[in-house]
Amino acid sequence: MKKLYIMIFILFILVGCKKTEEITMIVPFGSPQLAQLYMQESKDYNVDIVQGADPLVAAFGSGSHDVIFAPTNLGAKLYQSKQTYQLLATIVWGNYYFVTQKQDITNIQDLDGEEIIVFGQNQTSDIIIKYLIDFYDITCQITYVDSVATASSLFIADTNQIVLVAEPSYANLKHLFPSLKTIDIQAYYQAATSNASMPQASVFVKSTLTDKQIEKIQNDLLDSIEKTKQNPMEAVQLAVSLGVNIDVNILQHSISSGYLEYVSAQDAMSDIMIYFEMIMDHNSQLIGDQLPDTSFYRGDLG
Repeated sequence: MKKLYIMIFILFILVGCKKTEEITMIVPFGSPQLAQLYMQESKDYNVDIVQGADPLVAAFGSGSHDVIFAPTNLGAKLYQSKQTYQLLATIVWGNYYFVTQKQDITNIQDLDGEEIIVFGQNQTSDIIIKYLIDFYDITCQITYVDSVATASSLFIADTNQIVLVAEPSYANLKHLFPSLKTIDIQAYYQAATSNASMPQASVFVKSTLTDKQIEKIQNDLLDSIEKTKQNPMEAVQLAVSLGVNIDVNILQHSISSGYLEYVSAQDAMSDIMIYFEMIMDHNSQLIGDQLPDTSFYRGDLG
């Protein structure tokens, strides 16, 4: 009997010490990465940071990760063919800017007749720009690159180009080029749509996750965003320790711009629907030719 008690006690210790299974996440470099810094630091999460949309598309198709941070429309489009992931929350709200040092570019109408460099063909950035040049009756030549990092590099090589960038790359370029000319895409989007902001990037969770796992992801992401916003310098130091190779002052300025905000799928639905309907009017294929049904929007837990 004594041996039995000892075996039970040892089993209890082993079970109690068993490591919690990691939650896997894939996150694009840039603003989405800044939203989840404290999750990336945690041993509860295994995070892959990637450049561009291709790795995200592959993750949606293969179901390789529990959580995918991605452009909002990309998650909706891939949901139409394979309902593996649901939208948990939108976390990045509008941080696109055209930058140039051309002297005659001061507003969006000045893009008429120009060549512009845009990252992310058929993704949020491209959709917004195409919508705006149509709304403001602008004719211009669009040259696409794969990522915001590539777009920023091209601008540094030739500052007379007109290049679309996003945070934190935008803050970096402002630091490098004090005379940088900026066209704030958010302002023109708000004027065109009478909508507060664009649901730029969202978080998608695998539908097979348990309610307990979903609640943990939700609460940890909320906590990460709030910590980042409340203490930008601490968040910047964490970002650098996690391999974000951007100057600390630039990162702090980027975080302080106010584009990070956790809005649950249910609360963000009206803004997302306006955005999706805009896509349907201009190129329905970018969202899978139809609006996602209500099951796409994961309800809040806790």
